[in-house]
Amino acid sequence: MKSIIYALLAIFILGIIATGFTHKPNTSHSILIQATDSLVSSASLSQSATIITNRLKNFSSAKSDVTAIQARNQILVTLDNTRDLEVIQKLITQKGKLEFYETWSFRSLADLFSGDSILTSILRKQSNPDSSPRIVCTSVGETNRLNRNFNDAGMKDKCRFAWSDLFEKNEVCLYALKTGIENRIPLGNSDIESVESKLEKSLQKESIMLKFRKEAVQVWADATRRNLNSSIAIVLDNHVMYAPMVRSEINGGNCQITGDFNSAEVKYIAAIGNNGELPVIFTVVK
Repeated sequence: MKSIIYALLAIFILGIIATGFTHKPNTSHSILIQATDSLVSSASLSQSATIITNRLKNFSSAKSDVTAIQARNQILVTLDNTRDLEVIQKLITQKGKLEFYETWSFRSLADLFSGDSILTSILRKQSNPDSSPRIVCTSVGETNRLNRNFNDAGMKDKCRFAWSDLFEKNEVCLYALKTGIENRIPLGNSDIESVESKLEKSLQKESIMLKFRKEAVQVWADATRRNLNSSIAIVLDNHVMYAPMVRSEINGGNCQITGDFNSAEVKYIAAIGNNGELPVIFTVVK
């Protein structure tokens, strides 16, 4: 009888020991980001930590912890297990500057560059409609070569170029934004009251709802009236997020953007739009 009891005790003890050595998977992830400016103020670092915290809350329900390391101008972000680490790295370092621009259409830009043989040859290979705001669509690997061609044309007083590679898709498109104070719609982060993601059930497409603050409602109405049958580019950190064609004057300060977005992308844009621009530029350390 004693031998049986001793055997059971031995099994019980071994079970406890084995449990103690069982590997428990680490379900948290840490991302350390560094301010690129060595003279960043403690107030700016703290403000950045608050913005990043709110962005993460808007993007996902996963638990996160954001800590500003003042002595090193760093911010440490600790997250529960997530499948969107690459997206989150971009989310916490994205400057978040929103701008709105009038655009050159494909035909109007072709006329503008009619005297440049290289650009004319590039544009002739495109099959875009005359009214399209897309100038060239190509693979990500071709962007540097095309940047050189377009930037060497010397049209900075009339337009600047921006790609649509916000989410680094295989194919990206180039847009020509009208330059000059009179051609930039004077709206930005501070003019936006809210950004919401919405699923259009009838189309099974994700959309983004922008709502402007009261002070910006008339500015947006004037901009849409001035650009009837033309496109307005919504630009985030020099990348064109979307460039919808304006079909009518938009009153009331609301704007619905429907495009080729997935759920993570619309949540990302909402998280950026609802929480403003980071006062500091960051890079990922690890």
